Amino acid sequence: MIRPASEIEYPPSEVQRIRASMLARMEALNSASNSLMAVIAERIGAEDREDGMRVEQLTAEQDRLIENMRRLARD
Repeated sequence: MIRPASEIEYPPSEVQRIRASMLARMEALNSASNSLMAVIAERIGAEDREDGMRVEQLTAEQDRLIENMRRLARD
């Protein structure tokens, strides 16, 4: 949403900075969650095909994404 110039504060208030930071973090968590779900779906497919090597790769990727989400949630 584009705000009219009369509603924009220069410099932005502390509340606006905190809100913008929170929204950016929520977007990053949402993106990471979507990536994690895609990796889990692919891993399940690899398990069904009994592709052990691919399952290991995807499990490592899943663990990396989970750690990334934890880091995003803590920051």
